[in-house]
Amino acid sequence: MPRPFTPKVITANDLLEGDVIYFTAENTWTRDMAQAELITDEAEAQLRLLEAEKQNLKIVGAYLADAK
Repeated sequence: MPRPFTPKVITANDLLEGDVIYFTAENTWTRDMAQAELITDEAEAQLRLLEAEKQNLKIVGAYLADAK
């Protein structure tokens, strides 16, 4: 039986400054985790990660991180 999906946020590092940043529902990046989009669907999480990775001139190392 598959494990239930754990909610996720997308996190990465700012390419120029190196800070940890989080992807928002508005397709922007923020340093405030409280503003990060909380993704509760596994398929949606993969699609949102692809969207975040398109911004590779601003970020590096985007990935899905467990969140509550």
